[in-house]
Amino acid sequence: MDTSILLIEDNEKLRRLMKLTLEKEGYRVEEAPDGKTARSLFSEDNFDIVLSDILLPDTTGIKLLEEWKESDPGVCCILCTAYGEVEDAVQAMKLGAFDYLTKPIKADELKVVIRRAIEWVRLNEENEYLREVFADERQLHGMAGVSEKMKRVFDMVHKVAGQPITVLLQGESGTGKSRCAQAIHLESDRKGKPYIEVNCAAIPDQLLESELFGYAKGAFTGAVKSQKGKFEAADGGTLFLDEIAEISPGLQAKLLQVTQDKTFYPLGSSDQKKVDVRLIAATNRDLWEMVQEGTFREDLYYRLNIIGINIPSLRERSEDLPLLIEQLTDEIGREHSTSYELEPGLMKKLSCYTWPGNIRELYNAIARAAVLAEGTVLKLEDFPKEVRENAGSKEESPEEKGGNEAVSSPGAPLGDDFSLTDELENYEQSTIEEALRRTGGNQAQAADLLGISRQSLLYKIRKYGI
Repeated sequence: MDTSILLIEDNEKLRRLMKLTLEKEGYRVEEAPDGKTARSLFSEDNFDIVLSDILLPDTTGIKLLEEWKESDPGVCCILCTAYGEVEDAVQAMKLGAFDYLTKPIKADELKVVIRRAIEWVRLNEENEYLREVFADERQLHGMAGVSEKMKRVFDMVHKVAGQPITVLLQGESGTGKSRCAQAIHLESDRKGKPYIEVNCAAIPDQLLESELFGYAKGAFTGAVKSQKGKFEAADGGTLFLDEIAEISPGLQAKLLQVTQDKTFYPLGSSDQKKVDVRLIAATNRDLWEMVQEGTFREDLYYRLNIIGINIPSLRERSEDLPLLIEQLTDEIGREHSTSYELEPGLMKKLSCYTWPGNIRELYNAIARAAVLAEGTVLKLEDFPKEVRENAGSKEESPEEKGGNEAVSSPGAPLGDDFSLTDELENYEQSTIEEALRRTGGNQAQAADLLGISRQSLLYKIRKYGI
């Protein structure tokens, strides 16, 4: 299906020249001389790209952009501006315009910008399609992944969530152990009760005991009144102890008691407290190795490691990177009240970087890019130096290059070249064609009939060349 462009320009001669140039490239172009006509056309049709002058007789391109972005955040808008109006174009970029052209407009520049915009639109449609397909199975309370290793993590979370047993999360720094702990809590029957996190490495050892177990009035200088600890505060809910390997031997002994019988004594008190707390611990160190070295109690290790879940590093689940990049970009966009997109080709480059700092490094890099970006499109130059220097393309395997194509066996009901994926896609294509036939080619009605979004339908139409 041809790319559709809404061209808004009050100068009739320029509008005609631009339309002729675009139609020669095979695009379908509808033209409007003012904002009123443009609004009417935009409401009646689904345009892939809007190409608008900034100054119009009855409004501005920036006002149209603001209106349409509010109703359709994914609209792709390119603004045309005179030399003295560049500041307006920069403002438009901040509001979500894809790009701008400076008058006098050159045909070659116009063609290049439109091609880039088309690629951006196609990527958006594909992302929307993937979001719909994998929305349920690829995410779990902030964790995301489609790799086999992450599927096993999701399975373990579901299995242990309903049991009041202690869980030990292990994995490199930045892999998402905190989010995993939250997921276990939210999947359990304790989700409406307190969830409290304590980073054991961030609190000096002499203060950590009182932080966890509380203290009685007069227990030490400055203790002018009794204070509850985190265990008591988390009663009925979940307590997550991050960096558990950093606690001292003395505190390990006290922690052993509370894991055994759910009882403890606040600092400076002889009154025993009893709590119902689900304990989850995490570490980026090898606890068993520490047991062998004599720096971590073996009995506490077994108490904590009733169920162990290993959170894989990003190196071990590189197939999850596009999904994580998309998730974090959306997350940071919501924090900034902005919808960010990656420049064409950037997703592939970022997916080839090893991300030694794991999800934490990935989040920080995208957050940095969002701050430095000109407008809403994130570019490679916006990312940290180590990412820019090491992001690139992986060499394709022989299978990816098509070097190991299956040879068909004529006459066999299911030959070597049989593909269930191909059969399903053929069925999907015929179903879409039938839906479009029934609705007279109306894409919005066809999408409703099929039970999918318009963006997903557009992606499939182009995928199958309908």
